[in-house]
Amino acid sequence: SMLNNPIIVLDSNELILSLKGSNPYSKSLIDNLSTLNEIYDFRINDGIFQEVIRNIPHYTKEKFGKLLNIGAIKKQDFSIDKNLISKYKNLGLKKGDIVIAAYAELCKANFIISENRHFLQELKTRKFKIVNTN
Repeated sequence: SMLNNPIIVLDSNELILSLKGSNPYSKSLIDNLSTLNEIYDFRINDGIFQEVIRNIPHYTKEKFGKLLNIGAIKKQDFSIDKNLISKYKNLGLKKGDIVIAAYAELCKANFIISENRHFLQELKTRKFKIVNTN
C-alpha cells in the first residue's frame, strides 16, 4: 500500500536539472515520476519548492506544477524543528544541505535523491540513504 512505500526526498538541485533536462538520469526520473510514484513516495518541503520555482525556466513551471497537482510529488509545509537544524549544522553541512537533511529526517525519509551535493560523501547517517545522480 501507499503507506509502506519508501519515502524519497527530492533535492531541489535534482528537480531543477530534471526539469531543464540537462542530466539524462534526472530527466528520466522526472519523465517517469507518475509511474515511479506507485512504488515510491516522493516528497519535497516548501523550501525545496521555492528554490525549484526560483531556478527553473518559465516553460517548465507548468510541468512542475502538474507533478504536484497529480500527487506524483507531495509538498509538505511543516516547519523544521530547530534542534534538527542545529544537529546538521553541527555536522558541518552547508545551509541548503542542512535544511534538506533535517527535512529528510523529519519526514522519516528512506532516501534523498540529490545532485552534486558534497554532503553526500560527508554525511554519515543511519537515518536515510543518499543516492547521488552525478
